[in-house]
Amino acid sequence: MAWRVKESDTSKDLAVVEVEGVVDSTNVEEFFGFINSVFKQGFKRVVLDMAFTSYLSSGGLSVIADAFRKAEGLGGKLVIARASEMVRDLFEVAQFERIIEFYDDLEAALDAVR
Repeated sequence: MAWRVKESDTSKDLAVVEVEGVVDSTNVEEFFGFINSVFKQGFKRVVLDMAFTSYLSSGGLSVIADAFRKAEGLGGKLVIARASEMVRDLFEVAQFERIIEFYDDLEAALDAVR
């Protein structure tokens, strides 16, 4: 598992966060802390790049829902880019597509939050 801010926009409030590996009960608290640290660094427009996410538990989904609300509360936006088919299916079951925008392309996701 690896989570990192992969790149940020020159505006200093946009971050691409790469979520790699598994997010489950063994590390969901760490994931929650990491996502909160992204907002504490001053980012309010966030693209979660999930191209390398192999599994996301319901706890991980809750962390992302919380992050979405935080971004909105800060006047920003959170979107998801490049989720694998399996991870995308988890989001569909949880009906996240009703509130969070999904993009197959990273550039399209970046354009959506700029």
